[in-house]
Amino acid sequence: MRWLFIFFLLTTNFLSAQKTGVSGTVVEDETGEPVPFASVFFQDSKIGTETDFDGKYAIESYYATDSLIVRASGFASQTVYVKRDEAQVINFRLEPITQTTEEVYITAPDEKPSTVLHRRVVNNKPINNKEKLGAYQYETYNKIQLDLNNIGDQFEDRKIVQNLNLVMDYLDTMDGDKYLPLILTESLSDYYYRTNPKKKKEVVKASRITGIENLEVNQFLGEMYQDINVYENYIGIFDKSFISPIANFGRAYYTLYLKDSAFIGKQWCYLLSFEPKRKGDLTFTGEMWIHDTTYAVKEWSATVADDANINYVNGFYLEQEFEQVEKEVWMMTSDKLIVDLKALENSKLLGFYGRKLTTRKNFLINTPHPPDFYKSSENVVIEAGANKRSEEYWREHRHVPLNKQEEDIDVMIDSLNEVPLFKAFKNFSFLVTTGFYPMGKFELGNLKSLISYNTVEGFRNQIQLRTSNDFSERIEFSGRLAYGYLDEKFKYGGAIRYNVSPKKRGMLKVFYDYDVKQLGMPSNAEDIDGALGSLFRTQPLDQLIMTETFGTNIEKDMGKNFIITAGVEWKKLGALGATQFRIPTSSISFSPIEDISTFETSIKIRYAKNEEFISGTFDRISVGSKYPAISLESILGIKGVLGSDYEYQKFELKLSHSPKLGIFGKLYYEIYGGVVLGEAAYPFLKIHEGSQTYWFQNSAHNRMDYFEFISDRYVGVSAEQHFNGLFFDRVPLLRNLKWRLVASAKSVWGDISEKQSQQMLLPDNTKLFGNTPYLESAIGIENIFKVFRVDAIWRITHLEPGVSPVAIRAKFRIRF
Repeated sequence: MRWLFIFFLLTTNFLSAQKTGVSGTVVEDETGEPVPFASVFFQDSKIGTETDFDGKYAIESYYATDSLIVRASGFASQTVYVKRDEAQVINFRLEPITQTTEEVYITAPDEKPSTVLHRRVVNNKPINNKEKLGAYQYETYNKIQLDLNNIGDQFEDRKIVQNLNLVMDYLDTMDGDKYLPLILTESLSDYYYRTNPKKKKEVVKASRITGIENLEVNQFLGEMYQDINVYENYIGIFDKSFISPIANFGRAYYTLYLKDSAFIGKQWCYLLSFEPKRKGDLTFTGEMWIHDTTYAVKEWSATVADDANINYVNGFYLEQEFEQVEKEVWMMTSDKLIVDLKALENSKLLGFYGRKLTTRKNFLINTPHPPDFYKSSENVVIEAGANKRSEEYWREHRHVPLNKQEEDIDVMIDSLNEVPLFKAFKNFSFLVTTGFYPMGKFELGNLKSLISYNTVEGFRNQIQLRTSNDFSERIEFSGRLAYGYLDEKFKYGGAIRYNVSPKKRGMLKVFYDYDVKQLGMPSNAEDIDGALGSLFRTQPLDQLIMTETFGTNIEKDMGKNFIITAGVEWKKLGALGATQFRIPTSSISFSPIEDISTFETSIKIRYAKNEEFISGTFDRISVGSKYPAISLESILGIKGVLGSDYEYQKFELKLSHSPKLGIFGKLYYEIYGGVVLGEAAYPFLKIHEGSQTYWFQNSAHNRMDYFEFISDRYVGVSAEQHFNGLFFDRVPLLRNLKWRLVASAKSVWGDISEKQSQQMLLPDNTKLFGNTPYLESAIGIENIFKVFRVDAIWRITHLEPGVSPVAIRAKFRIRF
């Protein structure tokens, strides 16, 4: 259930606008006498004023248009050009007219009223968006709740529930359906923003998580990661870009209706409803109230279109309210979101409600703090003791009181933890999601590597044991033991991880490993001990290496955007299977050796602006950044230390980015290059990542064999475009399948110096790039049965005679 919190991590952009000020006089052209009570207003708006007895006027507004009109009874109207976002003086001299009545024709308007209203809303978006302001601040309260739903009327009669009688006291209802609250998170924070220079800061004053353990999401409970902004063209939900009903191009995707007008609070507003023009688009169905003068959104509510291509979302409801906290300054004061999540539609399986409530108050507008005030080492500052606030503090400061069920979630969970049936269910869920089975202060696993196969070890069994957070939240001990039934040898390893600075992550690791490895695999691929990675292969795993490794490293977050990883490592490699270590003795002969060793020091600097993570006590998952990530890694091999055989220096620079492209989906691309200086055996050079499995590997060249290309200088690029439902959702026969198109391409070129071959001969299957880079492309369909992806991969260059350039690869992945 932990990953469900990622639903609510939403994005924000920024716009700017300034006030336009106009003043002057209105007089008669012939006499120069002032014209009192003349109307002065901006064209196509209701922003205006009247002249005083001396014919003077002054008008100031964010909502200025590019023309100012003056009208007075008995005089000809005048229209003049206005410089927006500036203060200026404009004087009018009106000419008298003789009024005559002419024939009047009444015709239908050229545009529908809904179109006119929508266009004016769009034109005023930069002004109504809060980022127009020089500065603002407010207090915000966020509450996220996860509930078990789809309980049904017979829930109490189910045999499994009869053993959990205590939950019946905590059942609640919503829209007639019963649900059971399971997880509740709250936060109270102060949010600050200024435009020039652009700075922002959030200070979380209080936070708490009830009903869930070992998940550090305090930084995501605040304002910065909870903002659905209707004024943006795209609204990010479920890692997809929904088209806002007031997007600049919204009329191409929505059918609009002007349905009503009424006072909403103290403002006269128009009711504009919207619904998708076509099936399959990532759009909403709903309505919004628009202020008649500023064309700001007063309220809006929406649901996701029924046929939107989203998995596991059985229902969705969004509601936001805005208030004019100062003249011509609109701010959102309430934000509600309810998501009904279910693995299968129209099933009797239990599902979940995800609910979010955000409220804001205590606004302060255009009163910026000094720039130094906004400086901090974190995007979100967590006050000391924020997660230890008393119940009295929460009752006094939370914006909306909790109901009885919400207040007692922790009591219910504590009670359920004493029920054997519930404990078994919780332990099984932990096993499925992590691969480890909890046993108090220890965890036993790993499920995916219990059994595997390779040509050296034959069938292999492996078990792992590690300490849990019940043992310690600062230090973790882990160990593993494997046995191969063909080579009849044990392999083993262990590690210690220590969080040296929990507030600002600093993870120290000491490790030892003695095991069989496959070089040339991407770092995030299934290793040879993974069942799927070893059993479903295009070629047998026979070019293996026996590795003995020990070392230490530390990963430290520096400031907001930098991660530095430094370490030392000693490695001893031995040839296994078809692998050979051959030292040339002449141009035609060589001498085999059993093993080689190296001693390396390394440092890696990674910069990713505003990158955030979902963090456990020891592990974390990046939820990305809208900016590119850049990393530079340097590795120094030192000869003679602990018997090391080689002296070399390795450098690699990498840029990666995953931007959202609106209706075109999401792109991931990576550009990298590196060089190896000095001399080293080929296992310590760049072995370009290959794949010999039927499973699609995102970080590997899927048609490249292991050891096929090895370089000491190289450049590469890869790109993968997820089109979501852009194409298939427009084909009637395919729409209901909810398939999605995905396309990718990878290319790499490198070269190797002759001096490297003098250290060790390359494997027999290694090729040279020459002047031709390796290139492969793929076109695929994902979201098959919601979990499978199948790609047709075409190897374009370096083809082998008699081998088809096209192959099929598959992948298992859960996505919204």
